[in-house]
Amino acid sequence: MLTPSLMLTPDTAKHLSLLRTLGEPELSQCSRWQWLGWDASSRYLLSVQKQGGVSLRWWDLHAQTHQPSFARSVPGCIAAWFLPDAQRLLSVTVRGTLQTWSVSDGQLLSSVETGGSVSHASLSADGTRLLLVASVGRVMLWDLERRWLVWRKEDPWQFHGCALSPDGAFAAAGAGEELQDADTHASLRLWDARTGRRVTTRAFDARRTWAVAFTPSGEHLVAATSSGELLFLTLPALEIVRSLRAPASLAIHLEFNPAGSLLAASPDTSAFAIIDVRDGQHVFAYSDLDDQQGSTANFSPDGRFVSWGLDDGKVGIWGVRNGW
Repeated sequence: MLTPSLMLTPDTAKHLSLLRTLGEPELSQCSRWQWLGWDASSRYLLSVQKQGGVSLRWWDLHAQTHQPSFARSVPGCIAAWFLPDAQRLLSVTVRGTLQTWSVSDGQLLSSVETGGSVSHASLSADGTRLLLVASVGRVMLWDLERRWLVWRKEDPWQFHGCALSPDGAFAAAGAGEELQDADTHASLRLWDARTGRRVTTRAFDARRTWAVAFTPSGEHLVAATSSGELLFLTLPALEIVRSLRAPASLAIHLEFNPAGSLLAASPDTSAFAIIDVRDGQHVFAYSDLDDQQGSTANFSPDGRFVSWGLDDGKVGIWGVRNGW
């Protein structure tokens, strides 16, 4: 069971501490990156290991054991999510294979090919649509209920992180626009998520836009650029309204807490930072000093915990104890 934790706010998050670790230590000869995700009830937690260890694992946090409920080898798996019913989880591979799994018994329920490679993906809030991006310049929106492609766009740019807005109206992807001298220029593209119509394109004074995230209110879109900035942008015009400092080694994954008051920024190194959205202060930071490892940092939907993947393949859960 998880140790009780106070609600995470800009004030309480300063007192985060490691409450629980999941999994066994796993030695790896290669760099390791973990993609983590919670279910809507904050009971289940999953990990995708892109290198090293078993590809897909998930835990029932009501259980006493630190062992995963199930572990499955999914070659090329890059991301996964619990679907809203918490009875199934969805995984996606670099080859564009979508698979659903039973949370209760670990059985494979379905498998479908999207017909294109995938480097980044984002699931809609209602769990019915999936935004798929290929670094080679392809963006697709997939309908999970009908198992078909809604729209597809091709572009010569190098695409990176992507996101769907909370209301399902917009799809966004960060990019590096290729220049004639083999360099790139940071950019951001915004589409109408229902039709695929391009709404806005915005360029930045940087080489790449690594990650994007919509605020929970849907009022702004945040872009993390290679210049070390976290840019808050209006919708749909993408006008810059404020800029915050990213972690020192840049942010390649962003996630807000449910209240929108905190932002978790994960760089491409063994660290994560929790940022107070009000004033941009880094209220908490953690690193295990292993530059061969990285992970997403993810808030639990109940707003009480944050998870992050440790350098030995385990998963840590941070919270704030009563009395700190």
